[in-house]
Parts: sequence; C-alpha cells; structure tokens
Amino acid sequence: MASNSQDLLIIGGVAAGMKAAAKARRESPAMKITVVTDEPYISYAGCGMPYFIGDIIRDSKKLILREPAYFKHMHNIDVLTRHQATVIHTKAKQVKVKNLEKNSDLTLRYDKLIIATGAQPIVPPLPGIFLNNIFTLRTVSDVLRIRACVDSGRVKNAVIVGGGLIGLEMAENLVLRGINVSVIELLGRILPPLDEDMALLVQKHVMEKGVEVITSDGVKSFEGNTSGAVTTVITGKRQLPADMVVLSIGIKPNTNLAQEAGIVTGASRAIKVNERMETNIPGVYAIGDCAENIHLVTGNPAWIPLGSTAAKMGRVAAINATGGNDTFKGVLGTLIVKVFELNVGKVGLSEREAVKEGFEVESAIIPAEDKAHYYPETKDILIKLIADTTTKKLLGAEIIGEGVVDKRIDIIATALTFGATVDQISKLDLAYAPPYAMSMDAIIVAANVLGNKLSGKTVGILPSKVAERHDRGEDFILLDVRTESEYKNGHIKGSKHLPLDKLASRTQELDRSREIIAYCRAGLRAAHAYRILKNAGFYNVKYMDGSILAWPYGLEK
Repeated sequence: MASNSQDLLIIGGVAAGMKAAAKARRESPAMKITVVTDEPYISYAGCGMPYFIGDIIRDSKKLILREPAYFKHMHNIDVLTRHQATVIHTKAKQVKVKNLEKNSDLTLRYDKLIIATGAQPIVPPLPGIFLNNIFTLRTVSDVLRIRACVDSGRVKNAVIVGGGLIGLEMAENLVLRGINVSVIELLGRILPPLDEDMALLVQKHVMEKGVEVITSDGVKSFEGNTSGAVTTVITGKRQLPADMVVLSIGIKPNTNLAQEAGIVTGASRAIKVNERMETNIPGVYAIGDCAENIHLVTGNPAWIPLGSTAAKMGRVAAINATGGNDTFKGVLGTLIVKVFELNVGKVGLSEREAVKEGFEVESAIIPAEDKAHYYPETKDILIKLIADTTTKKLLGAEIIGEGVVDKRIDIIATALTFGATVDQISKLDLAYAPPYAMSMDAIIVAANVLGNKLSGKTVGILPSKVAERHDRGEDFILLDVRTESEYKNGHIKGSKHLPLDKLASRTQELDRSREIIAYCRAGLRAAHAYRILKNAGFYNVKYMDGSILAWPYGLEK
C-alpha cells in the first residue's frame, strides 16, 4: 500500500486512465489521486459509437459511463477535464498543465505517474482534408458531430476511407440509415488483420449488402462546394460523390509528451513498458493505447490498441503504483466485429503473420455448424486454424459466419495463452447440448481436421492456393463431387464433375498421372473422395479445405 502522503497523477482518462484511477482508490483509500484530460468527457464507450450513429443505440448519454462528479463523490478522485498536460519533469516529479478553458497554467506534483494519453486518428495531409463533413471517429465530440450530420437528412452518399474494423462498423450503420456507402481500401482487400482468403469472404458479404468496396486504390484529394463542404472524393482511379467522409485509416500512439520527458518508446513507436507497466523512468507507468505490449505467441513487442487491453493494463499499473505487485504478460490481438449478418473474429497470428515470423506453418479451413444440425436456427461458421508444424502448437485462428463465433474465439484465446497443441485442443471437454453446440464442438472438429493434416493422414489445400495455381495455368484436375443439381447451380470454372456416390465405380475416367483436387460444398464429401481415390491407388490427391463455402471467388453455371 502507498503511504498516505503520496500523490498519484494520471494523464488521460477513458478505459485505461479511469480504470487505473478507480483501482488505485480501492488499493489505497487515502492516496491523493488526480486525473487530467484534455477532453470534456472522461469515461465513455468508444466501441459503441458506430451503433449510436446507426440509431441502434438511441441515447448518447448511454455512451457516457461516468461523469467527473461521480469519481469525486464516490471515490474522492479529482478529475480535471479540459486540462492538457504539456511538460513532464521527471526529476522534479512535476507535470505542467494548461487549463484549456481559461488559458492558464498550473503545476501538479506526483510521487507516481501513470501516462494514459491514448492514440489519435491518422489524418493524411491531402488537398481538401479540412473541408466540412470530413470526420474521424474517436471521441464523444466526434460521434455527436457525425450523428448530427446524418440526422440532417442531407447525406445521400458517404465514403469511408479504410476497410478495417471501425470502417466496416460505420459502413453497416450508415447503410441502416439509408445512406449509399462506398469503402476505399488501399490494400487488395478489406480487414487487413485477416488472411486474404477469409477477408475476401467478408468482402463478398459486404458487397452483397449494397456497399461499394473499392480496393487497391487510395484517396488523392477531396473537393468541396462554395459552402466549404465536401462533395467529391478523388482516388487514383475514380471520383466518388460524397456528402460526408469518415476517415478510418488507423491510429497512432500519443507519445510526444512522454518522449520529450525522456521516456523510451519501443519498436512499435508506442511507449515501452515491462510486465508491471513501468517505463524506463522509476515511478512512471504507461498504459492503454499509448503503450506497447508483448505478443504472447511470438514473444515480440506488439502494439494492438484495444479497450479491453487498456482496462487490464490500467488495473495492473494501479496495483503497482500503490505499492502492490502485479504483472500483465501480454496480448494475443483478440478481436471480433459484427459486419452485417457476419460475426468476424481473429486471435493470435494469421497464416500470413506466422510465416513472416518464421514459423513453419500448416493451416486448415473448416466449415461447421454452431449448434446441433437438427436444432432450429442453427447457422454456419467457417474456422481457419493455423499451427506450427514442428511443435504442433496452435498459432492462431480466424472465424467468420452468421453463427456463434465469439465463444470459439475465446476458447482459442485461452488455449493460446497456455500454449496448447492442436491435439490438446481436440480433446477439450467443452459444454454440449443441442441449443449450444454439436456433440463435438466446431473447434474440436476443426482441430481434428488440422491434426490429420499435421500428421500426414490427409492432404488438404486452401481455396486461395487452388485459385493461385488455376490462374497460373498449372495442370491438375479440379474434381467436383457434389450432386448434378449442385454442380449445375454453380461450380468452379474448369472443374470436372463426378458425383461422390459414383466415384468408386468411375475412377477409370480420371487420369492417374495428374494431380487431383476434390471439392464439394463444405469439405466432408471432398474428404471422402480423397480416401476413395487414395484407396484406389491414386497417389497425387488432395481435397480443398472448406470447399465451396470457403471459395471467395466467382462460380460458373
């Protein structure tokens, strides 16, 4: 416990700062605690903002979790809003603060300092960037301005710059308001954290919902009318009408104040901290979106700013700043986002990230159902698991679908935290009843499929790899083993049709010297076809993971 005479100063509020303040008070009833923030609001639900714009959350007051008066009355914490910390004197243990309302300065002393300065949206210096109705979404003030613009009824066309999590949440909620939406993404697909094969499936769904998705293109400038409001977004390839623009390019950590005080930043350019959230300056901690973390899979520094992480960091820093001893080991980059009817989650490393980190990787894509197939309202999910071929440890997962995704992401997050192998995951004793899962949960099924690939019992190939080889003109037989009606309804261009129930008696129609890749609707029949052909003496056989359900490209009829 801290002594009664000690002062704790926290720079920044919201998830990290206010969690630290509240926890510090619980740890030290007598400590003097002061929070300074340049914002007028101190504790709000930033992740709920898109849903307020979409009118799913109708009262803006529900986004504001706590007022300064609450912290003073309930916790004896002084909160100075509209006060900006301008200089940290680490030797004198003082912080110079500017009162933004009165334009006056004051100096606050501290014994322990927690920096929770957060992050700020990236705003590129493009021509026309300061036109009216070009917004970023980060603070309560931002969301109130966007909501007022949408409520005016003058917005017919909206352009979102950036196809990440916030960009897609905004796209959905603006569509709910009856607005025509275009999303511009500089990369070749939306949702950069995901592997391309999974991201393209989400992209297909977004486009089916009426959103225009423009990839491999970037904004060059903005044009406006005589009133100074944006009217046109000019990209490298086209011009788009726009009554409003939302910049969702990304964020960067607010570290200038810390760096000027001699506080070290890490490889990610966020503030470098140890497991106790301590910086290189004794008695100074950093938490939230301004601070770096360690990735639990790689062991390397990582900056993955999330509100859930910020709150945990705040708790640990508060315990240590008040004389306790706690650690925060790191993060997995666990995320989940609702994109229209799809639930989209990721945890750990994508396949692309794992390869970049130097792992020898095997992956599998497995369609499954979120409940027993006979139970009403059962829905599909698609699971991609990534594992290290040497240790068979799981490295990450990506899951999308209309069914229950978050539960499976959380299972994998737990498994990754404790370094579980694919085999161990396949033996987990998970809850089962028809309204909640299959008798062998989708995660267990997926682990079994990946385990078979790791052990060499089966040889699968990802749809994206099939498409790449097809585009290169490589010689192989793409074998569709679905029924006649399924094949006619839509098949992959260039495939040969041979129904599974006739395959064993018609293997003579296949060239044994050529590689054969079987596919069906979801992969199960393709796996059966694989075994039939292997048993018939075909040596160069594969099945396509996930089959048509995981095929993000077009079909031929």
